Amino acid sequence: MNTVVCIEANTRGRDFVVGDIHGWLEPLNAELEAVCFNRDVDRLFSVGDLIDRGPHSRECFELINEPWFFAVRGNHEQIMFDWLEDPTSIETSDWMRFGGKSWMGPGPEHFFLRNPGFKRFAEQQAEQMPWAIELDLADGRKIGITHSSVPVDDWLDLKLRLPSEPAIRNALIWDRPVKHPDYRHQVEGIDLTVHGHVILPQVEKRGNGIYIDTGAALFEQSSTVAPGSVCPHPRISAIEVTDLFHITDSYLTA
Repeated sequence: MNTVVCIEANTRGRDFVVGDIHGWLEPLNAELEAVCFNRDVDRLFSVGDLIDRGPHSRECFELINEPWFFAVRGNHEQIMFDWLEDPTSIETSDWMRFGGKSWMGPGPEHFFLRNPGFKRFAEQQAEQMPWAIELDLADGRKIGITHSSVPVDDWLDLKLRLPSEPAIRNALIWDRPVKHPDYRHQVEGIDLTVHGHVILPQVEKRGNGIYIDTGAALFEQSSTVAPGSVCPHPRISAIEVTDLFHITDSYLTA
C-alpha cells in the first residue's frame, strides 16, 4: 500500500493543483486550457475525488495513466476500492445515490462485469494510489497534498503514522474541519498543504492549508443552484503551485 509519494521538482515546466473533479472531464479540460496547460512539460496534481457525480468518471480516473497527472485518493475512490474488496462492506444504494449512478448506471456489479479491464485497473490502484503526495519545488519548499485535511500537527508525524494507523487514513479522506469558519491549522514540517473535499465558494487559506474544492460536485445541479447557496458559481479550480504562496489568510480567489 502506498501511503505517501514524494515527487521531485519539475525542472521543465509548471506544476498545478486541481480541486475535486467528480467525473467532469470537459470542465477540467476547459480549466486547463484557460491556464495554458502544456501536457508535454507541465504537471497536474489532484486532491482526489476523480469519480462519481459526473458522466466521465471512468475517463477522469484513467487520467492516472497520464505521465503529467498525479492524484491522491479521495473518499469516493476509497468507496470504490472498498466495494471491490468486499461488496458487502458498503451500502451500494447510498454510493449510487451520491454519485455512482451517473457513470455506473444500474450499479457496480453490472458495470464491472462489462468492464473487466477497468476493474483490474481499479483494483491495482486500490494498492497503488497514494493517500498523500509530498511535492518538492525548485526553490526547496515543499507542498503536501491530501484529500480533506491533515489530522495531525506535523507532516513527518503523518508520514510515519499513515502506514499503521487506519484512523489517520480515514480522517485524511473523510474529515471536514474546514466547514467551521474559525478553523485554522498550522502543519509543521511542510510549507503548505492543499486539500479539497469540502465545497467552498472560493479558494481559501486556513493556517498553512489551501482548500480548493469549488464545486464540481454541483455541476449536475447547476441549473437549480440558488444565488444564496454555498457555491452559487460551481467550477473546477486549477492553480499553479507557485501562486499558492501568494494567498494570504484574508485572501479569497474566485
